Amino acid sequence: MTTNSAKGRSPAGIRRALLQTMNVIIVVSILLSECGSKDANNNGQLAGMYKLWIIENRDSTGAWKQQEWAKDGDGYIIYDGKGHMAVQITRKGYKDFSWLNEEETLDRKILKQKIDSMTLPDLRAAVTEFVSNYVYVANYSVSDSADVVTHRRLSHTIPSSWNTTVKRKFTFNGDTLVLEPVNINRRLKWVRQK
Repeated sequence: MTTNSAKGRSPAGIRRALLQTMNVIIVVSILLSECGSKDANNNGQLAGMYKLWIIENRDSTGAWKQQEWAKDGDGYIIYDGKGHMAVQITRKGYKDFSWLNEEETLDRKILKQKIDSMTLPDLRAAVTEFVSNYVYVANYSVSDSADVVTHRRLSHTIPSSWNTTVKRKFTFNGDTLVLEPVNINRRLKWVRQK
């Protein structure tokens, strides 16, 4: 009897063992690709630009009520699908606020002249308006086991929020992305832009 290999297997036995090994490798590869597909699918689902539809807070009875701060305001959130995101939310009328143009705002001399010429009520109005502009840029990652996106904020219009991390549960209802900050009774609904 002719054997091949140090273990004394016949050629047919070696082929059978090789086929079994290949089958195991194929099954493991499929299982591993399925494990990673949820994260990839979630990143793919999140990728895009969304317009703010509504911000709601849950009251003590469990009912969702529209939050007044951003009612009729504007907002956009962008996920690039590669782990970077940005969000801006403004109150109603923010874009109509009378202020310097972009170049004038970046010129320290012109900006100083503008501020020095303003009355106290005008200064208060400007500060109130600018504080209502909620913006941050972050790196993001999607949880493997739950529909949670983590934002690692790099910058923020609120100085104390720089370099902080926040988590948002997310769900989709058609083209609507619903984000719920973890441990806060609030949800933001965003409509995907085409």
